[in-house]
Amino acid sequence: MDAADIGLPTRGGEVDSATLNSADPAAGRPEFCLAQGRVHSFDATAPDISFQVNLPTSWNRKSVQFGGSGFNGIVVTGLGVAPGFVNDDPAQGQPPINRGYVTFGSDGGTAVGTSPTGSFALNKEALANWSGQSVKRTRDAVITIVNRYYGKHPDKQYYVGASKGGHEALIAAQRYGDDYDGIIAYYPAIENQAMVLSWYHIWQQAYGRPGGYLNPAKQQLVTDAVYGTCDKLDGAVDGVISNVRGCDDAFSVESLRCPGGTDNSDTCLSETQIQTLQTAASRYSLAFSLANGVTGIGPYPVLRGADLAPLMLDSAGNGEATGYHTLFAPVIRYFIQQNADGSLVNFDYRQYEKRVKELSGLLNATNPDIDRFAHHGGKLIIVQGTTDMAVPEALTNAYYERMAERYGPSIRRFVRYYVVGGYAHGIGRFDLAWDSLTALDDWTSRNNPPANPVATDANPAAKNRTRPLCEYPLWPKYKGHGDVSQAKNFSCVGQGHR
Repeated sequence: MDAADIGLPTRGGEVDSATLNSADPAAGRPEFCLAQGRVHSFDATAPDISFQVNLPTSWNRKSVQFGGSGFNGIVVTGLGVAPGFVNDDPAQGQPPINRGYVTFGSDGGTAVGTSPTGSFALNKEALANWSGQSVKRTRDAVITIVNRYYGKHPDKQYYVGASKGGHEALIAAQRYGDDYDGIIAYYPAIENQAMVLSWYHIWQQAYGRPGGYLNPAKQQLVTDAVYGTCDKLDGAVDGVISNVRGCDDAFSVESLRCPGGTDNSDTCLSETQIQTLQTAASRYSLAFSLANGVTGIGPYPVLRGADLAPLMLDSAGNGEATGYHTLFAPVIRYFIQQNADGSLVNFDYRQYEKRVKELSGLLNATNPDIDRFAHHGGKLIIVQGTTDMAVPEALTNAYYERMAERYGPSIRRFVRYYVVGGYAHGIGRFDLAWDSLTALDDWTSRNNPPANPVATDANPAAKNRTRPLCEYPLWPKYKGHGDVSQAKNFSCVGQGHR
């Protein structure tokens, strides 16, 4: 393909291989052509964008672009289920390729080979691709191939993603809205700099202060205490906290304080350990504003039933190979300090104010303006969990509220935002399975917006229990009678979030 086929600067691209895959009836997969190729970076020193596109012989005239994850760098095949890395429970629906969609994904143009994670950010174009420009470059290259293969463009073009892919999904709506008819964003990582700085701050409280860390026994103590107080607040003792605002009011971590505030037992918390949790459970305010007026982030749901794994030690006992450290360390070193030998010791983001603001403007997906996407009929579904320790619910809530302020009641014509109790970052005590792609397609193709959607818990022990999927700020409350495993016995009520 020529550079002119792609709406951002490149040196064109090419298909490296194309293989016709026979139908696999056992897997429900049709015959399709699997093509792999590259979009050549404009800067010859930047990584190319490698992609895969799957072209079914019997095509439904629609396409699904899959978002990436983490720091990208690995080609997303587009052969999985929507919206990206979620469970394979049947309630999730068949993979789009099985339904006749053209599907595709890329590595985001950030492959580093044997170099350190995140080191691509030292190259300006690779960082721009990670910011979301790869969404456009990949889309334009693949749609060119689709047009040449079938002799026509898709009637409907969808984007689906979670976490980093959710960030990219909202970038698609905000920056490239004319290209898409429907978008699904699960727990979108929309403000990289605020997230990274807050993760670093929380991690410092656990490891940077003597006695701040909670060992596994103390983490379990907190979890048991929170659920003992808050599980029942939605009317059903079922291992899921849906009324999180009620939980904020009902549970006090001070109830776990050790006598004298000193660490003398695994059956209580020291003053320092309580401060660790309170730090995470409080809004983290920044010293200056980021893009689109973001001034802080949080709270994180450590006292709302979240798994405290991001505070866990690794096998070596140093806390540097798991949890938040693996996420914030590359960003601080390669994005902010721009130094492969940069140090996290005594890192103070205030010394990098200009760079942090610059990165926020480049990387954020917090712009409430999706006018172009909405005006041509685009539909957006956002899903967030209450126990997500990577992307806190409060961050996604704040973004939706800015959109609602911009569009008023008309927002429901093109946006639906669902918050799921007990759902975390693709897993959780309630492991959400929902055929969001069918819901999106019904909305865009037949103007049938989601009506009383039902979510299934894909955890094996849950035995396919269901809950109503409630639009923010509502939450599912048990009616007081009937099987607590059935969605029909719950109602979406209240103002149960903040």
